[in-house]
Amino acid sequence: MQFPITIGLRRSRFLDTALLLVAFLASLAVLCLPQATVIQFVICAAIWIIAGLTWRHLTPSFSAIRLEHSGQVSVAIEDKTDFLPAEILPGATVHLWITVIKLKTENGRSRPLIATVDSLNKQNFRRLRVFLRWQAKLSSPSDDA
Repeated sequence: MQFPITIGLRRSRFLDTALLLVAFLASLAVLCLPQATVIQFVICAAIWIIAGLTWRHLTPSFSAIRLEHSGQVSVAIEDKTDFLPAEILPGATVHLWITVIKLKTENGRSRPLIATVDSLNKQNFRRLRVFLRWQAKLSSPSDDA
């Protein structure tokens, strides 16, 4: 791989569709319960409010991520061109269709990075997975886990 690798991130249509499907099925299940119509309406409203808040949080916190040969990671926040160093926190999940990592920026804030097959091109998704498995220096999990 040629380093540094800069990967642009975008919203996942797969996760948006899955969230919409789950909210729809949950609403359908509530409407099938033998409850008063008012209670069904309140529960359905709560389901869609939670789905809306979840949808807002599925927007990527980072516009791009840069992977260095040394195992370091840098992130660009909200379409800015400058990259900030970040630390990969323990507990990363790397699978064939989804990768979830938690990054801690230099200002002390930790933010999740959720990358799916459709949120970046296939080559960059493969590079990110390979980098996380072989290059990144991940902290060892704490003893209380």
